[in-house]
Parts: sequence; structure tokens; C-alpha cells
Amino acid sequence: MTTSRHAGPTTAVPVWPPRTTSPAAPAPDAVASRPEAAAPGPAAPRPTPPADVAGEEVPPEERPLDPRAIARASLAAGRNASLFWTLAGVAASVAAAYLAGAAAGAFALALLLVVFAVVRAVLPSPGPAAVSVRAKGLDVTLLLLAAAALATLAWVAPTS
Repeated sequence: MTTSRHAGPTTAVPVWPPRTTSPAAPAPDAVASRPEAAAPGPAAPRPTPPADVAGEEVPPEERPLDPRAIARASLAAGRNASLFWTLAGVAASVAAAYLAGAAAGAFALALLLVVFAVVRAVLPSPGPAAVSVRAKGLDVTLLLLAAAALATLAWVAPTS
């Protein structure tokens, strides 16, 4: 015996914003399947930064996310010096750990976190890409808390 599930009468769900396609316009799938649609065209104009009603600039934390801008920024990350400074600091702390012991390496890493917290606090938003993850206050707080925790663990950890 088979049973059927019936969810009841179906109602049309309104689509917002309403679609404004003219009857003469081809369907989107038909346009995407044409060979000339796949050819690269002229670059789309860059959107202007959003401004509020008074005409003032909107802070970066309140701007809507633009996936294209995020992709461009990630491709330009190799030219960002803060990533190389971070790598150099981590390499220096590893070298300190190898040469002077684990506690020295942990203290060097804690010092690096303090330096990054100061840099993040002093420079204007959005700041260096390596340490600008969230809001400025939250970034500085987390960097300082991580530095304090790491220095405390390096201080109390037994060494031979």
C-alpha cells in the first residue's frame, strides 16, 4: 500500500523585488548559453563608496560586503607588506625558541602580538590586512589578551 503525502493547497509566494522582465527579453538561461555571452566584455564600472543621507562617508565596518572587492583584495594580498612582517615575526620567534628555548620563543611571539595590537590601535581603519579582522577595538583586545595568555604560559611553564 502506498501512501501519499499531501501538504495541502499550495500558494504562490510573492517575489520581492518584483521581477521586471519584458516579454520580448530572452530567458536568462538562453542568454547565458549563447557563445557571445561568454566572451569578456568591457569592465563594469566600479561602484562608488556608499554615503549616508547627509553625504558623509560610511565607515568601512558598516559598508555592505562586495564579493568582487573581497576577491580583488585577496589577489592583492601578495603585495601587502603586513603579511610579510607577520611572517618575519613568527620566523624570528621560532628562531628564538630554537636558539634560546621554548619560553624565549613564546615571549617573542607575545611581543609580536603586542606590537600588532599597538599597530592596529594607532593606524586608521581598515589597517594592515594581517591584523585587521574585526572591529578595531575587538582586534586590539584579542591581540592583547592572546599576548598576555602566551606570556603567562611561558612564564609558568616548567623548563628543564
